[in-house]
Amino acid sequence: MRRIAILAEGAFEWHYGKTATGVIRYGKDTVVAVIDSTRAGQDVSQALDAPLGKGIPVVRDIHEALTYRPDSLLIGIAPMGGALPEAWRWQLLTAIDAGLDIISGLHFFISDDEELRTAAGKRSVTIWDLRRPPDKNRVAQFIPHRPGSHTILMVGSDCAVGKMTVALELDREASNRGLNSAFVATGQTGIIISGNGLPVDRIISDFVAGMVEEMVIDFTNKHDWVFVEGQGALNHPGYSPVTLGLIHGSMPEAMIFCHKAGTTEIEGYNHCLFPSLNRMIQLNEDTVSWVRPERPCKVVGLAVMTFGLSEQEARDTLRQAEDETGLPATDVLRFGSGVLMDALSKHFDSYH
Repeated sequence: MRRIAILAEGAFEWHYGKTATGVIRYGKDTVVAVIDSTRAGQDVSQALDAPLGKGIPVVRDIHEALTYRPDSLLIGIAPMGGALPEAWRWQLLTAIDAGLDIISGLHFFISDDEELRTAAGKRSVTIWDLRRPPDKNRVAQFIPHRPGSHTILMVGSDCAVGKMTVALELDREASNRGLNSAFVATGQTGIIISGNGLPVDRIISDFVAGMVEEMVIDFTNKHDWVFVEGQGALNHPGYSPVTLGLIHGSMPEAMIFCHKAGTTEIEGYNHCLFPSLNRMIQLNEDTVSWVRPERPCKVVGLAVMTFGLSEQEARDTLRQAEDETGLPATDVLRFGSGVLMDALSKHFDSYH
C-alpha cells in the first residue's frame, strides 16, 4: 500500500484531472494529499463539489504535501499530448530529493529525462512510467475466446465519458453477484488502479490489436466475465485509431456505450458534431462484424454521465436516451450499474 500525493496543479477537476479522481475513487493506495494551489485549503470533496475524498486535503505545493508523509508522487493529469508541464519540474525534483517514488501516466517518460533520472538514481527512487509499453510486439491472430467466457468492451461518443468508471463499476457489480469477473485496464489510470494492463495508446498501431488480444485471452482463460476499459471513440478525429485497434483486439461479445449528457460535439473540435446515438452505436457494432460477421456484437446498454444535472433532470435524460435507442440506460455513479448487468446477463443467456 502506497501513501500517494497527487500532483494536479491548476487541473484538479473531473476532465483533465481524471487520473487523480479515478485513483481517489478506485485506487487501493491511500491518497494523503492533492497538490493544486488554485484550490488549496479545501478538501477533495469541496474542490470537486462531490461526495468523494472527504478529508483528503488539497495543498499548495510539494512542500506542504510532504507534511502528510507520502511515499509516492503521482502525476494526476491526462492532458492532450501528454507532455510534462515545465513549471512542475521543481516539484518533481523536490519529491525525488525527499525520497518519493514517482508515478506518471504522461506520454512524456519521466525516466527518459536526464535530470529527473539522475536525481532519482542518487536517491534510489523508483520511477514508474505507466504508459511505457512492453518490449514485445504481436500482430493479432484472431484467436477465439474460451467458450463460456463473456468479454464486454466499453465504447463511447468521446474521450472522458466514463468508459473506465463503467468497466470498474460493472466488475464490482458482477463480483457482488458472485460471478468470476475481472477488469482489464487499457490506459494509465486503470493500470495504476488495477496494477496491470496495457497502455494501448503507446503501442505501435500494427500491434495494438495483437497485444490487446493476447491480454484479453489471458483474462478470459481465467475469468467468466471480462470488462475491458475503452479508449477514445470511433468518431473522434484524433483518437479513432486506438479505439478500432482495441475493438478488434478484444473482439467483444457485447458492448456498453458511454456518453456525457448534453454534449453534441467532440470536446475541443467545434466542427465535429456527434451523429445520433443510434448511428454511433451502429458504428461500433459494425466494426466487429467486419471481421466476425457470423457472431455479431451488440451494444446492450447505455451509461450516461449526468454530473451537474438535478436528479429529476438526470432521470429525464436517461429516459430520453432509452426512448431514442430502445436500450436500458443509467448513470452508474448515481443509480448503480445493476440495470446494465441485468441487460448483459439477458444478452448472454440468448447469445450462446
